[in-house]
Amino acid sequence: MLVLYLRSARVASTRESARRDLTTAFASRSDTVALNLAHKVGGEEEMLWRRLVTARTALEESEREESRARRDLEDVLASLQDAVLVVDSEARLRFLNAAALRLFDVRIESVLGAHLIEALPSFGIDAAMRSALREGQSSAQEIHLYSPKLREVFLRVAPVYSGAGLSAGAVAILQDLTELRRLERVRRDFVANASHELRTPIANIRATAETMLHAPEDAALVARFLPPLISEAERLSRLVSDLLDLARAEGVERAPFEPVELQQVVQNAIERLQESAARREIAISFQATKNPGIAAPVVLGDSAGLEQVAFNLLDNALAYTPSGGNVALDLREIEEGETKESGEIESRALAILEVRDTGIGIPSADLPRIFERFYRVDKARSRAEGGTGLGLAIVKHIVENHGGHVEVLSEMGVGTTFRVELPLL
Repeated sequence: MLVLYLRSARVASTRESARRDLTTAFASRSDTVALNLAHKVGGEEEMLWRRLVTARTALEESEREESRARRDLEDVLASLQDAVLVVDSEARLRFLNAAALRLFDVRIESVLGAHLIEALPSFGIDAAMRSALREGQSSAQEIHLYSPKLREVFLRVAPVYSGAGLSAGAVAILQDLTELRRLERVRRDFVANASHELRTPIANIRATAETMLHAPEDAALVARFLPPLISEAERLSRLVSDLLDLARAEGVERAPFEPVELQQVVQNAIERLQESAARREIAISFQATKNPGIAAPVVLGDSAGLEQVAFNLLDNALAYTPSGGNVALDLREIEEGETKESGEIESRALAILEVRDTGIGIPSADLPRIFERFYRVDKARSRAEGGTGLGLAIVKHIVENHGGHVEVLSEMGVGTTFRVELPLL
């Protein structure tokens, strides 16, 4: 009897010790250890512990799955170009993706949890969100954002419901239309300007032709009106040619690139305009500075397009330089340092073409718009010179298509310098 008592006491002590260790293991989430100790406890208590461990394991796996799903959703929303906002049922911000932070120029920690109208002061967004919260209505509309700067956006708002069908908040998606609307305005202006520019010479040609038609046998009248008729026809031809050149420069398809000697390209342009310069009594000078051991600056590009760049810049300089002035072209090579993402500085060789004139200069207010299509500083002078207002726009597009850059410096009464940078082959 004593032996049985002692044995029973030892078993009870072992179970109690196992129970303490099991509790500790369960609390510390050591499930494998807990399952091994549960065997020592035995009976219904063992089954209970096993069910607890199994239930917690399933719950933890469910939480991990939910966490992974949440991270995946956040990654998707973060990669969107459109801004996404989420508010709770009290109109407090609960989520903003990276695009929303950029659009409103805010930091996540400064707006999360704040009321929408306080964090992002836009009455259009706030009204649409509150309508979704109160009435459960989706909406879509274009609105303007005025802070931090003027933006045109397309706003979509929809209510969010919980699994029980109760209102849990609302979500807004904002698509920034600012650049798209700007391009639409540019296109409309281009069509309007092109129509006007085409209509003017056509009207002049028609009026002149009708005048000549009424007196076909009057030699003096024909002799008087024939030169302006030819002049307007040439102007129309230049405009159509420039429109086609601009369309090609702006288009997706490019002429095949090949090694091009820039010195020869510039000389070709000078030869084409030498007679025009002589008539105007304007001197053209050209200097090409070569690096030792290099025959001439060579770039990878479209020879015809690069010649047009030189031609248009020289033609523009001649148009705005008075008689007795001069235009100087300078072609040289430079080494320029470029900082890469790694922080390393990589040198690259550039060809620099500068076209300097002693003309009337360009007002500083006009410099930012000088490369716009149909933009003329002196409209009357440009028309008198036969300009179309497209030459510099064509230059900009061709240079950028070659991976280069063009800029302008000018001083009233002193002259203007156009500088073109192109990467060397």
